[in-house]
Amino acid sequence: MKVTMVGTLPPIKGVSDYCIQQTEVLSRRLDVDFVNFSHIYPERLYPGGTKETDETFQRRDSVRLTVRAYLDWFNPLGWFWTGLTASGDVLHVHWWTFYLAPVMVAICAAAKLRRIPVVMTVHNVLSHESGPLDRLLTRIAFRLPDRFIVHTEENRRQLADIFGVARERTTIIPHGVYTFYDDAAISREDARRELGLSEDERALLYFGHIRDYKGLDVLLHAFDVVRREIPSARLIVAGTCWTDWRSYQRVIDERGLGDRVRLDIGYIESSKVKVYFRGADLMVLPYLHFEAQSGPGNIALAFGVPMVVTATGGLPKLVRDPDAVAPPGDAEKLAQAIVKA
Repeated sequence: MKVTMVGTLPPIKGVSDYCIQQTEVLSRRLDVDFVNFSHIYPERLYPGGTKETDETFQRRDSVRLTVRAYLDWFNPLGWFWTGLTASGDVLHVHWWTFYLAPVMVAICAAAKLRRIPVVMTVHNVLSHESGPLDRLLTRIAFRLPDRFIVHTEENRRQLADIFGVARERTTIIPHGVYTFYDDAAISREDARRELGLSEDERALLYFGHIRDYKGLDVLLHAFDVVRREIPSARLIVAGTCWTDWRSYQRVIDERGLGDRVRLDIGYIESSKVKVYFRGADLMVLPYLHFEAQSGPGNIALAFGVPMVVTATGGLPKLVRDPDAVAPPGDAEKLAQAIVKA
């Protein structure tokens, strides 16, 4: 059997961490014809100067995996050509942003003309800051696939309730664990030294994009409580800020947290991810609302880093201890969970 897959692989970022794991497993059993992007979005859509590629992001080769990188956001001919020339028995497309709706609609429609079954993995049913245009484009795109794959029961409910997708057409497959980040190339001691941590400090990690729904402000208020209970606690915030940073800096300044918070604001290269997770003692996911599963959470699983999460979406499934789950938006309860962890 052969599958044609449309998504992203390095050096393009997008959903490459997921696609790396997926293609590696699939290519052990069948042939994978992967159609990658050469340019995925206009640069102006990236916040904080983020770029669409990461040259340190690597993938493993396989004799049963072929990669063609010719999709461009600005070339409709390439979109239709992908669907018209798909050589797989099945077309599998990845959906993670409505910005690519015209691309995915063209590819799927062309494949359907050739009677090729279409499967769509939906990473985000709706964007995290959803609006009318998002829903319209998503509704059009979701009319084309024959089957859907989502990561949580909440995602399946969204597909049914918002877009009328019959539940029996949707399969739940949780995120895999991103083991490729844990290449054992750095020791815990070296990682902590690079992060400026002493051995007796307890390092809490917030990793990934800084967006309003991810609750960093709640974590900062919680950390103000935690540091009184655990004087050795130190918070590391690493990731690109998609919103106005000044509101977070105000909390840090007003609470006097500056000497206990390390700020690495900006894109973290793939080659540096292991430094943060090897050096951390605890990962905190303080999300306010969330329907899917967390990429940073699945990296933490790969490194065996304990987590404290909030009770939203698929986050509680990342931990075994119910005491490691706090109500969204409750800084006091989040602090209690961190202290207990």
